[in-house]
Amino acid sequence: MSLHAYILAGGKSSRMGEEKGMMLFREKPLIQHVIENVSEVVETIFIITSNTVYTQFQLPLIEDHLKELGPAGGIDTVLQHSTATQNLIIACDMPFIDRNSLQYLIIESKQHEITVPVLNQYPEALLAVYNTSCYQRWHLAIEEGTLKLSDLLTMFATKFVDGNMMQLHNPLLFKNMNSRQDLEDFAV
Repeated sequence: MSLHAYILAGGKSSRMGEEKGMMLFREKPLIQHVIENVSEVVETIFIITSNTVYTQFQLPLIEDHLKELGPAGGIDTVLQHSTATQNLIIACDMPFIDRNSLQYLIIESKQHEITVPVLNQYPEALLAVYNTSCYQRWHLAIEEGTLKLSDLLTMFATKFVDGNMMQLHNPLLFKNMNSRQDLEDFAV
């Protein structure tokens, strides 16, 4: 099984007011935390963005081919672009991800179209593994107007893994930095 990782950094960052992935957290950009953790388990990493500020991380930048469609469009871009069998997709604002959790997700993803943790009944679709074979159906669903990730996940052979169990060894695993207050609260 071949595996690539894609970090989604193409959001509007409306709550932050500036490029979210580049906001400093513990003295380095948010996305750098993600890159460092992902690089421990996956060799080939791409960043989904149109912002050239991310070139400083020396990873290939892939521009969304479907603009203004949020995470569903970003995932569509990943599935269209990828030459790997499986794709680890992670939001750029999850600095607490860790090697063990990523390895667990990758192992669980074998034989499934999508593998996604569920935390308190909410699927964490931006820390998940997507099989490239999903592309045609994913793209069609988007063209037909389905953009909500939880709805899209039900259209595939999705394995839902217990995010609460994953969080036992890392309570902040799924914490997104969604505001300046988050950055301050978790800075220590």
